[in-house]
Amino acid sequence: MEPDLRGPEEKMASFSPWKRGRPESWGGEPLFMGSGTIVDCEAANGACSITILASARLLGSSAGLDVDNDIEIEVRLSDGTLLNGQVDACDFHYNLALIKIQHEVMVQPASLRILDDSISTHPCGIQDKGVGSESFQLRPHSDLIRLCPGDVVVALGRYFEEPYEIMAAPGRFSLDSVEFDCKELFRANCKISKCGIGGPLINRYGDVIGVNFYDELCTPFLPINIVLKWLEHFKKYGRFFRPCLGMQMTNLCAARPGQLEKIIQKFPNMSEGVLVEEVIEGSPAECAGILHGDVIVQCAGKFVRSFLEFCGVVWDKAGKSVKVVVIRKTSGARLKLKVKVDEINPENFYGWPLPEKRWVSVNRVRR
Repeated sequence: MEPDLRGPEEKMASFSPWKRGRPESWGGEPLFMGSGTIVDCEAANGACSITILASARLLGSSAGLDVDNDIEIEVRLSDGTLLNGQVDACDFHYNLALIKIQHEVMVQPASLRILDDSISTHPCGIQDKGVGSESFQLRPHSDLIRLCPGDVVVALGRYFEEPYEIMAAPGRFSLDSVEFDCKELFRANCKISKCGIGGPLINRYGDVIGVNFYDELCTPFLPINIVLKWLEHFKKYGRFFRPCLGMQMTNLCAARPGQLEKIIQKFPNMSEGVLVEEVIEGSPAECAGILHGDVIVQCAGKFVRSFLEFCGVVWDKAGKSVKVVVIRKTSGARLKLKVKVDEINPENFYGWPLPEKRWVSVNRVRR
């Protein structure tokens, strides 16, 4: 089935930060070019206030984790309309930003669909869920979009200059790891240009399931589940919560073959859960007694089948303690532990690579 590009094409924008005082001091060239997704549109004061989700690193200063106050942002819509943008929110930990523009015309936001990344280690546990095409709502678990290895995905971007065409890089979802610092990133085997940074990753139905970042070999993307929690907290509290447990985790199905085989042999009835790959010394996880190789099966009284489910539960517990149930591989014990959910210190924010070039040409794809 060919991916449906009709919906996202009109709900994307490209943007470009410029140094103030151009063109005299910068020769009229943009600092960078990136893409974004329209996630909200509201009527306000006789106009429309449009919110665009994009990458934060294209807005940052070289001096540190701050928005460069000496830049202007130009936003280009799908019809070529050029508008001035303002930074509404910026988070250099998750590399996300919200850019506001004012427009005369209402624009339908993109359809954002929460992912179900749980995959049973038993073949009989893998079932295909029906997928609807409704606009985004926080749906019950049964209506999540299942994402399995090999599923077709498309990384999108928009070219900043005329004729403002959409850029599409098809690929497949992969369980392979991403070498970036951000441990919440997933991987798609697409290859995009740097102009696609911050653009949407879509499934074959045209639903936005992630935010793209750039790597030479693949497209790392932040799952939309994380993005929506980020947006929810910003709208509700005016700030971002960045939970920290001090451990690296992955889905049980993504464990190394030898390690997964040992777990299945010891626990033949356990087919889903979150595998602890590393515990940082002195972290809340270590203080709670969590060990490398443990499999987390419950958190805060809820069964957790996957990494994203676990993140969704923990995200709202920052500053609090939660009870987790782990299966210990070494002893076979089922343990109930209590772990405090700390918040990330700005000194420990994820490190994101900055684009080395201001911008690059792209191969434009015409439908």
